[in-house]
Amino acid sequence: MKTNKSRQLDFNDLLFSPTEEEKVEDKVIYNGIPVNQSTFKAGLGARIHRWFRLTPSFGPELVREMLSVLQCEAGTVVLDPFAGAGTTMIECQLEGLTSFGIEINPFLNYVGNVCLNWDVDVVELETAFDVICEHFRDTSALVEFDSLEENGFTIPPIHNPTRWWRPDVLKDLLILKASIDIKSPNEPIRDFFRLALAEALVPDLTNVTLGRLQLHFIDRSQEEIQVLPVFISRANRMLDDMREIRATHLKRTSRVLQGDATKISELEIDRRVNCVITSPPYPNRYSYVWNTRPHLYFFDFFSTARQAADLDKATVGGTWGSATSVLAKGIIKAQYPVLEDVVGPIVGEIRKSDNLMANYAMKYFNLLAHQVVEMERVLATDARIAYVVGCSRLKGVYIETDVLLGKILEGLGLGYTVTAIERIRRRHSGKDLHESIVYAWKK
Repeated sequence: MKTNKSRQLDFNDLLFSPTEEEKVEDKVIYNGIPVNQSTFKAGLGARIHRWFRLTPSFGPELVREMLSVLQCEAGTVVLDPFAGAGTTMIECQLEGLTSFGIEINPFLNYVGNVCLNWDVDVVELETAFDVICEHFRDTSALVEFDSLEENGFTIPPIHNPTRWWRPDVLKDLLILKASIDIKSPNEPIRDFFRLALAEALVPDLTNVTLGRLQLHFIDRSQEEIQVLPVFISRANRMLDDMREIRATHLKRTSRVLQGDATKISELEIDRRVNCVITSPPYPNRYSYVWNTRPHLYFFDFFSTARQAADLDKATVGGTWGSATSVLAKGIIKAQYPVLEDVVGPIVGEIRKSDNLMANYAMKYFNLLAHQVVEMERVLATDARIAYVVGCSRLKGVYIETDVLLGKILEGLGLGYTVTAIERIRRRHSGKDLHESIVYAWKK
């Protein structure tokens, strides 16, 4: 494939004077952005963003660049259909822009909206913080793990909970959660401190390590794990951010909707969207459900094993649990003609050795294309979009997601012209596996 490695980026020209005759694959540009700017690492030290670490997410600096490239100015309405932990919406709110996020994972939807609520009174937070900690100390000294249930505490309904948490740690976690619920004077304060506990939960207080992307179980039986000091550290950091944010009197302009990005017609978005900035799951069998499984069960979003499986089946790219057995059956066909032309040959190669993964790839691009089609219900006529995607390999077959998405956007007949595919960094898992921003203009 021909690429323009030395081409200088002039996004004003690229975005607003697109060359329709140029092939999508000839619009690939290499413009490296450091990992500490483009990935979740950029958010680890950034106010509000650091309230919850979601490893497979882009960084706030990358969002700011995309907002600039798409010329998102006062009056612009921004949409992120795959909201994750709310990075796009937080940046939009900092800039005073109206934005909507869509997130199918109920825990991540909760994270995003708590991170966007800057109206909580800091003095009330500080007072509640002291009372919560005092209640925890008093209760923890009186309750043992074996007597949790008889004292009214419910063990999380996750499979084999003591594999996830050491019994002594789980006891203190449940007591601290109860202290937050009992001693918080209102829901926003409760949610604030629940999020502080959620941020502390993984990996510091759970028997897992984050690895490169996914959670992996580890033996922590010999480690010293103290729940309250870790929670206090996270809560104090959040309080510092809240004091700074409140001092600027920034009002709420963004929110995250609970829902499926492929079913936008079911959601209430009452404004025409000018810009889309998002990062859908990559076609690499990564599971957002697995990474948030302890949060989903510990914080009562899920109560049965089936709920996690059903969520994975509904997500773009989900293949864990019963989703795998569903994909192993039959043949999933292209839902749009452009997919048959663009993705069909690649899926055919994969199917020679693995029907499940061939179905996975076709389902992935079916849902991605359907999500683009569903956005028609809310987009302005001259909308600009930026999708951060990652290339992958499935059964040895190269999935050039950025170029494929570009061809799908132009081939759906919705008026899109791809203006640039900016490859911003190489992924760790292979020399040809890039992360890219696919820019397109609708007219």
